[in-house]
Amino acid sequence: MTATLNWAIQETLFIFRSEPATVEERTEYLHQLRRENCPCFVAYADDGTYLGWALYRPYRDPKVWLGCYETTIYVDPAAHGKGVGTRLLEAVVQHARQAEQVHTLLALIVPDNTASIKLHEKFGFATVGTLKEVSRKAGQWLDLAHLQLMV
Repeated sequence: MTATLNWAIQETLFIFRSEPATVEERTEYLHQLRRENCPCFVAYADDGTYLGWALYRPYRDPKVWLGCYETTIYVDPAAHGKGVGTRLLEAVVQHARQAEQVHTLLALIVPDNTASIKLHEKFGFATVGTLKEVSRKAGQWLDLAHLQLMV
C-alpha cells in the first residue's frame, strides 16, 4: 500500500504531497482509521498479487463536519484500466451506505485525473465545486475538484 501511494506522490500530480510515506506512518494511519471505525479495502488478484486500496475517513474535524467523509483510492500502476478502481470504490460506497454515521462522501480530485473523476461519476458523485490553484507541485499550480455523493 505504501509503495502505491509513493508511486502516486513521485510520478503524478494527483496527490498534494511531495515527500514519500513510510511504512510506519501508514501503519499508524491505518490504526487511526480503525479507531475511527473507518474501513480500508485492499484488492488482490486471484493469485494473491496486490492491486490497490481504498477507504473513507472523516472529512476534517468530525465534530464539525458531522456525517461527512472523504474517499481515498489508489490502484497499483500495473492494474490500471482493469476494473480494480471500480471494485474498490463500489466496496467503499456500499459500506458507507450501510454505515449509520455516514451522510455524504466527498472525493477531492485534481481535475486532470480524468480516470478518477469518471470513476466517481460512475457511482453518482457530482462535481460541486473546484478550488483554483490551491497547490503547487513540479512547478505547476493545481486545482482541486470537489465531488460529492449523498449516501
